[in-house]
Amino acid sequence: MRIIECGPAGGKPYKSRPPGSAGNSLIPFRRKRDAQETFISFLADALDNQFFLLNNLSLPGQGKVSPLLLCGPIGVWAVLPSGATGLFQVNERTWEQMDEKNRVFGPSKPNLVNEVCAWAAAISESLAGLQIATPPIEPVLFFSDPAAHVDSSRPAARIVLADGLPRFLAGLFQARPVLDKGGIQQIVIALAGEEALQPYYAGLDFRDDYSFREKRAPEKPVRQPVETPSRLAAMSREEPEIVRKVSRKVPFTRWQWLMLGLLVLTTIIILVGLVFVILTHA
Repeated sequence: MRIIECGPAGGKPYKSRPPGSAGNSLIPFRRKRDAQETFISFLADALDNQFFLLNNLSLPGQGKVSPLLLCGPIGVWAVLPSGATGLFQVNERTWEQMDEKNRVFGPSKPNLVNEVCAWAAAISESLAGLQIATPPIEPVLFFSDPAAHVDSSRPAARIVLADGLPRFLAGLFQARPVLDKGGIQQIVIALAGEEALQPYYAGLDFRDDYSFREKRAPEKPVRQPVETPSRLAAMSREEPEIVRKVSRKVPFTRWQWLMLGLLVLTTIIILVGLVFVILTHA
């Protein structure tokens, strides 16, 4: 998966930060950052270079920043990672959290479902304004904390819990492709800028079918020098002269000669034993 860090200066390669690096005084930001790191690190090695993930994407006229946008052959997803913990319930766009003291559900702010759905709609409108046809952008709400639980009833956004990431990834592998390579490239350039793709075209690691660049000619394998066996090793593998002479007349293999020798030796031992028994009882 190709990860692009978006910002005022345009797209640039994504640089991972250690979890918690934001500082102890910024706990909400740190949790959000850790949730992003969890989602990114899980998908980074599993998806190939046909998938792009735009991080911290901002749209013209929008006051907020969309954390993650995943774009690939099977569609486009607006992903909002959250480090929130607790018991939540969602009914379409109604977002509530249980009060630990009263044990009742009440409206929760911010409404994460509304946020991610609004971002998916804003991205869709922005692409439509540029006359770029895209499949419906699916909003995804991801919770990285294993202590978070969501009871959902017809949610407006897809809810993915920490233990649900493998199922989410399996769904990506099984879905039917709806975008070709040119369509994916159009979306990435429209949202992140054309310069966002340059780092991937400049490096040798990204010369593949998707990059529209010519592949490098395969390097010729280096021929390793053949070691000549020593005279001692050659002599140890040579058969005795008498064996070679007999082998010319009787085409036995070495293994067959060995078995024949064992049979002859066994027969001699049995005969000697019988002679010894007869002489002792005579």
